[in-house]
Amino acid sequence: MGKGWLLALVVLSALAGRPGQWAAPRSTVVFPDKTVVRVELADTPAKRQRGLMFRESLGPNEGMLFLFERAGSYPFWMQNCVISLDIIWLDADARIVSIAQSVPPCRLPNCSPPCNSYDCPTYPHDGQALYVVEVASGFAKQHGVKVGDRLTLQGVGR
Repeated sequence: MGKGWLLALVVLSALAGRPGQWAAPRSTVVFPDKTVVRVELADTPAKRQRGLMFRESLGPNEGMLFLFERAGSYPFWMQNCVISLDIIWLDADARIVSIAQSVPPCRLPNCSPPCNSYDCPTYPHDGQALYVVEVASGFAKQHGVKVGDRLTLQGVGR
């Protein structure tokens, strides 16, 4: 390989970890006020476990959509998250069943799962969820998002 290939690999590696760079697949979520949020899909156990860990920023119209195989109870925790988030649980009809607003980050350098909930709390939810949307902290309040609202999930493939 020549120096040109090496330089290209270095540049691509640097860009891959930058905020605003998206891993495939992507989708969009449309909220009741018509706000469109671009989301990464967390559609495998590994992607769901990683979530938005270590992300340094999240744009006002960016987020992550977690897809589960069946409706159930899916509490979230914020281990290794650097930013605060709003967490929104949706049922099979994409109707909001629960919201956790402005959930603070939890950084535990010497903790590996399962961690003591005292060290890094979990955030439970009401109702049966099939999807979870994570957006920047304050999004739900700013856009008047509430339990019972129905979101439109585009490009999800279900």
